[in-house]
Amino acid sequence: METWVSREIIHEGPIFSVVVGQAQLDDGQLAGREMVAHHGGVAVVPVDGDEVILIRQYRIAVEQEILELPAGRLEGDESPVVRAAQELAEEIGVTAVSLLEIAAYFSSAGFTNERMYIFLAEGLVETAVSPEYDERIEPVRIPIAALPRMLAAKQFEDAKTIIGLREFLAHRAAQAPDANHS
Repeated sequence: METWVSREIIHEGPIFSVVVGQAQLDDGQLAGREMVAHHGGVAVVPVDGDEVILIRQYRIAVEQEILELPAGRLEGDESPVVRAAQELAEEIGVTAVSLLEIAAYFSSAGFTNERMYIFLAEGLVETAVSPEYDERIEPVRIPIAALPRMLAAKQFEDAKTIIGLREFLAHRAAQAPDANHS
């Protein structure tokens, strides 16, 4: 186990902070550590009939358009389910009758405390789209039946989207009636 002995925030921004310091290891030795402190985020798998609704947007960090789940970062002590509902409304203009958490994970525990929560949204009802001023988003409907092929062909490059879609398919398979018990 490690414990912080000293730490300092060397960058504090609206999305994340960078922390550097010294950690004491279980044998008493000291080791330098750097981490990105992040409030976490949510991603949503919106299911509308036999389709999921993803978004296409340009991501400057990778300098290309990415097909991804609607998502957003948590602010302060905000509830993940509240943020998931807000992102659905903002990014694709729907509310959901049901929001079920189907996964939660640390995006990369080696250097950040960012925790992502994945929700399944069902019973979608149209409302007004209201993206953030700096978001350029295009909703894209994809047949659920195409997801396994698209995942196998590596057509998704965003981690939260890959994890979210795989968790959705696993959840869906687990909910399906077992043909052997008829």
